[in-house]
Amino acid sequence: MGAWEDRDEFAAQQPERRSDPRYSVDEDSVVLFVGYGAPHEARLVDLSQEGCRLRVNEPVAARALLPVEVFFKIKGISFRLRGILQWTDGQNLLGIRFVNVIPQRMVELANVICTMGEAAEARAEAVNLLVAKQVATHPLAQLEAGPPSARKPVGRERRQQSRHEVDTTATILLVNVGSTLRGRILDLSLTGCRIRTDERFPVGIYTRVETEFRLEGIPFRLGGVIQAIHDRNTVGIRFLDLSDRKREQVLELIDEIEQMRAAHASAAEGSA
Repeated sequence: MGAWEDRDEFAAQQPERRSDPRYSVDEDSVVLFVGYGAPHEARLVDLSQEGCRLRVNEPVAARALLPVEVFFKIKGISFRLRGILQWTDGQNLLGIRFVNVIPQRMVELANVICTMGEAAEARAEAVNLLVAKQVATHPLAQLEAGPPSARKPVGRERRQQSRHEVDTTATILLVNVGSTLRGRILDLSLTGCRIRTDERFPVGIYTRVETEFRLEGIPFRLGGVIQAIHDRNTVGIRFLDLSDRKREQVLELIDEIEQMRAAHASAAEGSA
């Protein structure tokens, strides 16, 4: 095993400190140890909402918890983020945790990471469809499936961006403040929701929140950020960093809503 593989194995063995999903990247970056000389050129190895991993071009000797600034450009957006050195392999690999990120930068970073997550999901979906197509067209699979009229379509249509009207109680937790607001969800999609609060909404956009509600007997608690303020009581929330399990639950819920709406529409047409 070579030196780079040894170091990557070391990084993989570090305790997982980032609860948010991380995505592999390969971009130029610069890291500055605040108060400790000149910046160091590096490559951005992976990125999450909470931090990143860098590979510096020249080995550095630095202790954990040193304040740093990280510079990189991704998806056409330049970032300059403060952080602390979380860990190092003593040579080229550095683990950085972001701290004191201003709300606007946090939202820009979240949007970039959301785009990366959607791209990763699209790639995975494309691979799954390709595998499903290859399996379905295999001679043995066709024999088992029976005639074309008896076969079920592979996969299901997922209109991820469509919004659906709902009406259920909800709670918004203002993460940084620690207070909660109660209200009702007006509509829901995979990417976010709109909520009307009982009291006037007290903060602005870019505020980090968690949304709690229950639909079809399933409880949800989804992290996100205030994307829009429509009036003094109505806000738009964009979901961030959904786990695979939560994403699947929301998709299944949206499918159920679509099926119920379709059934009601068919019943209305039949009675007309």
